[in-house]
Amino acid sequence: MGDLIRRVLFGRVLYVRGAAILGSVMLIGLVVVLYVGFVVTLFAGFTADIQRELLSRELELSSPGDLERLVFQGYHEAQLKGDIHAMRTEIRMLDASALAAARHGLALRQDAIAAWRAAFDLYAGLGAVVAEQPGRFDPDFRMAYLGALNQAFAFLAQSDFSAEDGRPSPDNARTDEGKEVIANLDNALSQMALTPGVNEGFATDIRSRVDAIKNAVMSFGEKAARAQVAWANITAEQAQADRLRASLSAELADLRGEHAALWADEDATDEGGRRSLVALFQQPLGGVLSLLLQMPGIVLTLLVTVAAGGLGSVVSFTRRYRRVGVADVANRDEDGAEVAEVAVVAPETGFAAAGHLMVMTGEGIAAAIAIFLFTEAGMLMVTQGGPDGSGNIEISAFLVTFMAFVSGFMAEDAFNKIQDAGRKLFRVGGDDGPGAAGM
Repeated sequence: MGDLIRRVLFGRVLYVRGAAILGSVMLIGLVVVLYVGFVVTLFAGFTADIQRELLSRELELSSPGDLERLVFQGYHEAQLKGDIHAMRTEIRMLDASALAAARHGLALRQDAIAAWRAAFDLYAGLGAVVAEQPGRFDPDFRMAYLGALNQAFAFLAQSDFSAEDGRPSPDNARTDEGKEVIANLDNALSQMALTPGVNEGFATDIRSRVDAIKNAVMSFGEKAARAQVAWANITAEQAQADRLRASLSAELADLRGEHAALWADEDATDEGGRRSLVALFQQPLGGVLSLLLQMPGIVLTLLVTVAAGGLGSVVSFTRRYRRVGVADVANRDEDGAEVAEVAVVAPETGFAAAGHLMVMTGEGIAAAIAIFLFTEAGMLMVTQGGPDGSGNIEISAFLVTFMAFVSGFMAEDAFNKIQDAGRKLFRVGGDDGPGAAGM
């Protein structure tokens, strides 16, 4: 019974320790993700805001919506240029693949031609022996063999083995004729007969020549078949590549026409600024930047405000969590004087701390949004004149972001201030009657 109790207690200890470790890992990961996410959002938002101002000055834009329209057109042109570059690259890859296949086919063809020439040289060597010593060979064989050899000489004199029509593909008719020449020579050689009384040494030499010729013919047949199969595949691939190349070329022409018409209605004097805009969107993060630049300034301000509020909450949580529990507890001595006592408070476990972090982050974001709305409603004077001097009033993103960070860092105090402002606005708890808003 005691062993069972010990095993159960040991299992529960392991479970508690495992849960604590898992909760701590989750808490660390959550803090890192929130830190990085809020910082990246702040960086992206302020980068987009600064970039909007620079582009407005560089492109000399003053009308509302012009910047967003040019940003959309610039990003579309960047995409078109990327598509054009990709299609040109694909066409070059097709050409390179076709060239590599043609080189392989040519190498196989050259091997077959070399094998044909090797076999022909052996046939010609035997023919020289037959012509020099006609009395040692059967007359019928001699006439048939020399006739086939003359046909082979005529074929060799008429063949240059060059490519036809500028494309590295073999002439099928010439290839078939070369195979026929070898077949005629082989057929004549199969009828070889020596005259009676020929010495054994001469007969042995002739037999070795015939064996060498047969081996050369067999090698030529193998290489010729391999080259023929390879060229059949290459021809089919070339036809498919030609169709694909034609389709890509047509699509490439359409993209170029769309690209040419994209800025047809724009002033040519702004070409330099548009090129810099397009180059900006051709960067790896150009798509994200284009989306941020197309957002109105008020939306970017709200984005960085929310991120600052969340970041302030995370910073506040980590600062509190690092202080492992020193709390002042007031007490009174016999004379009535307050005496400070120090009590140690245990830190929260991983899962509880993670939940507390999420709650604090949500409260910080809510406080930041409240500050944003409070400012947008005109109840805080944190505005500035428009950069073009037109009198347009915009919220100072930097000041509002700072206030949002502070409100997230001190969410409790921020909510108290918002609550006080709400009481004043709605006259809660007073006897003064309806306020200015009719409440």
